[in-house]
Amino acid sequence: MKIKICAAQMEVRFLDVEANLKKASSMVAEASREGCDFICFPEVFLTGLVGEKISEYAQEIPGEQTAKFSSLAKENGIHIVMGSIVEKEGGNFYNTSVLIDDSGEILGKYRKINLWNGEKLRRKPGDRTFVFDTKYGKIGIEICWDLAFPEVSKEMALNGAKIIFCPSLWSREDKYILIKSEEVRRKVPKFDTESNFTDACVPARAMENEVVFVYVNGCGKDEFAGSPVNLLGNSQIAVPFYGRVASLIGKEGLLINEVDLDLLDLAESAYEIKKSSLKK
Repeated sequence: MKIKICAAQMEVRFLDVEANLKKASSMVAEASREGCDFICFPEVFLTGLVGEKISEYAQEIPGEQTAKFSSLAKENGIHIVMGSIVEKEGGNFYNTSVLIDDSGEILGKYRKINLWNGEKLRRKPGDRTFVFDTKYGKIGIEICWDLAFPEVSKEMALNGAKIIFCPSLWSREDKYILIKSEEVRRKVPKFDTESNFTDACVPARAMENEVVFVYVNGCGKDEFAGSPVNLLGNSQIAVPFYGRVASLIGKEGLLINEVDLDLLDLAESAYEIKKSSLKK
């Protein structure tokens, strides 16, 4: 079975929900015109990194923002992975992605498990992975830094995921953020490490799990702790046997690729990775 997937690489305007929503709506309509079955947006694609203003921009799920994208999904006949939004539940905040089907129904949500740096100050991590049933098979979602932890993808694959979406807001400065010592900072290679990181991990997750892996990052600039950061872009789609089959480096746009899900069963026949993993 062949399906068409769209990764929406957006320039996310910092804390400008109205502008980001308008742009995302336009991208949904364009992806629909191109015959896409799925569109996925970047992490926190409606706000950027909210920091101290988390309570001001947080949403309940379902809520106002999910209602808007449910309408867009139904109007355009397309499944939408809502990158991620800041979810509030009770007194807690989460980095949460929402999957909506082409009839506008919310199929489920995933809360980011592996939080990055400053997220840990204001958000709680999720505590489990999920796979969601769609008419195209089971879908998994992870978010940004989850990519660095192979067990997240593996668990979803062993639970039947055919496609794993990974919305992200990865920046070129990420390799410096956790370093406190200026001396250590100067020793870090000036090589484009973050592109290398994602270029290595995305095809690896596809091939080691026999899934379609869709990495969707923001591009342009955002802010972190009052300082500008340069978002990586580098959205890409990878499949077994071939590895990366489509990519979009720095510019905003729609990365569209048709994938053949029959390739996943062929990969299992050749390598028996899932079968071997299940035996353990």
